[in-house]
Amino acid sequence: MPSGGARLSIDLSSPAIAATVDRHGARIPVMLDGRLAMPRGVALDPAGNLYLGVPSANTPPPGHQFVPDPLDLLGTTDTSRPVDAVEVLATLLRHVTGQAAKQVGEPIVTLTLTIPSSWGPRRRDQLIEAASRAGISAPTMVTAPAALAAHAQAHGLTAPDGSCLLICQAGRHPVTLTVLQVNSDGYRELATRAIDPPGDLNQVLAQRIVEAATAHDDPLRVDIADQTQDGRVLLESVRQARQLLATQDRAPVLLPAPRTPTVITRDDVATATQPLLDTVHDAVRDTLDTADINPQHLAGVILRETEPIPGLHDRLTTATGLAPAVLRDQSHVLADGALALTAPHHDARTAADSHLPRVRLRVRDLTSATVLTACSLALLLQAVLTADITTVEYRIIGVRTSLPQLGTAGALAMLTAFAVAHLAPTTWLAGTPTTPTPEPATGSLIRRGYLAAAVGGAIAAALYGLATGTSVGYDYSPYLRWTLGSALPLAVCATVIAATAPRIPATDLPTWLKHTRPAVLHAAIATAGIYLMRAALTITPPVDWTGMPGLIGSTGAALLGIATAMTATRSRTIRTITAPGLAIGYAIVFTSNTSGALTVGYLIAVTWWSIRLAGHTLRLAFPAAGAALRRLTDGRSD
Repeated sequence: MPSGGARLSIDLSSPAIAATVDRHGARIPVMLDGRLAMPRGVALDPAGNLYLGVPSANTPPPGHQFVPDPLDLLGTTDTSRPVDAVEVLATLLRHVTGQAAKQVGEPIVTLTLTIPSSWGPRRRDQLIEAASRAGISAPTMVTAPAALAAHAQAHGLTAPDGSCLLICQAGRHPVTLTVLQVNSDGYRELATRAIDPPGDLNQVLAQRIVEAATAHDDPLRVDIADQTQDGRVLLESVRQARQLLATQDRAPVLLPAPRTPTVITRDDVATATQPLLDTVHDAVRDTLDTADINPQHLAGVILRETEPIPGLHDRLTTATGLAPAVLRDQSHVLADGALALTAPHHDARTAADSHLPRVRLRVRDLTSATVLTACSLALLLQAVLTADITTVEYRIIGVRTSLPQLGTAGALAMLTAFAVAHLAPTTWLAGTPTTPTPEPATGSLIRRGYLAAAVGGAIAAALYGLATGTSVGYDYSPYLRWTLGSALPLAVCATVIAATAPRIPATDLPTWLKHTRPAVLHAAIATAGIYLMRAALTITPPVDWTGMPGLIGSTGAALLGIATAMTATRSRTIRTITAPGLAIGYAIVFTSNTSGALTVGYLIAVTWWSIRLAGHTLRLAFPAAGAALRRLTDGRSD
């Protein structure tokens, strides 16, 4: 069946590019060429081909041009830049989107980009142009501070509407402070400020290593500022050493060959960070003053460090009076936060005003309905043809047949109607209509399909009861009670679905359709089991091994037990545990007196399946009521 696609979020504001895809509510990190985060560097060969995700420490092949971060070229007017930044970004978006779609097996329908808060209309327009070149609809843009705030709130940070949050981003140079005010529809940026020490910490440490080597009459000819190959290798080694210093006191730094590695300590890092730490208190105060708030207005402080900065946490605590919530070493924090922030705004449509893709009805689409129809008729005909009719002077005075089997035939007739209704919103009876008549919304198709299923299935079940009474020439009342009585609970559930399904959010429709598809295999197994049990009780002479009513009957009972377990729950774990137990139990207890009870057990499982489906539909259609019910249940359980 066609699906609605997935939502993709790409973080363009961190030192490395990370992406998360939302597939019907499940958040999945995207593996980019086998990596959770992709380096920003690109290489351009003489033919103009781009190579993405090139680490800074790698040496490009001869003739290739390396650009450490092409996103830094966005918004510039320099015509001598080595690459077209918009084209590079388009290639990047196309590559990441393709990787995400391949990983989840669904097309990407919406794109969210996390960007620095300093990016204005010029660079945002370039992002839109890049998405257009990549064949992607215009993306939703979320600033990095807002994405961090959304992630923190989604994971337990409490911030009432009207309160403020201070966001400290220590992921890229320079460190930035941002004050956000929490609103019901997102966040309002009140002020932002960069803490600009003499240089990037990695560059400061690398420069000190170069100066130390030179002071020992062993000149190290590495140009950090111009980003030469040796300089990039040294910076990458320093960055990795800083990561190691988070858990140990000393860490090695590789130097260009043939030099031996040197060592830096936590004291070296502390010395390099001191100019930054000395400015934190004043920077916080200036940022709060610009936002026109006091520290008392802050509901929380959020600190994100991609590389540890010793002492920063304590300085923020002293300046604000609040211990920061630290988000460290989580490459997908911003991508996840952007998804959490934009989820309510991506698609507010419901089934009543949306249209699922529809295809022409094929023979294989009718497989479910055909198999269920065959199962239903097989049980009906067997119950009629094996009925034990008692006559006196050519007058029928009694008929003995399996009433639960007739009830199962009626329930399967209703399941057949469910299978047909499941096709209604996604298939045409013929090709696409050429008339100008507007296509009905998916919600309207679902309503019509399930109302027709409720009425048609109930009528078919009633006809089963009447046909049985006519065939055996006896009062049809008991047969009608079983066939119609077994189908009516399913008909009620179909009516509930028809009334509420149009309110289901459009993004939940693909998942909901998967839930509504009747399990044909389970029904076929149950039909085989009931058929064999009835055959074992009506075969003359009966098969009798080891004192049991017969191997045929025991096999049928086991099959019915398996089908009952598989129908009653969707949990694989529970199925694995209960199916063998019910199969063995049913086979042991099967007799002519218990066969009806075993069949009734399957009827209960089918009814429970329809109730669960109606309940799932209600929860999707009325999420607030479902959440309130869960809270009430949780409160009572406490």
